[in-house]
Amino acid sequence: MSVASIVTAATVVAIGYRLGRAHAAWRDVGSAKRDVPAKRRIAWGQTRGLLLAGLVVVAILLATAYEATH
Repeated sequence: MSVASIVTAATVVAIGYRLGRAHAAWRDVGSAKRDVPAKRRIAWGQTRGLLLAGLVVVAILLATAYEATH
């Protein structure tokens, strides 16, 4: 098993987890009758984590592509 396949598998799991948490957080915002601002802060926090994980994946892919060409 190569390092690339391990990193890819870990990335897929991390992104999947983040996607699930962000979706659940936004669903909670929609179903909450009270304390919507608090739920919204949680939802945006989960969404920021998802976006950060996506940016890390893109950075890894760009670094790998750069290394492959040099």
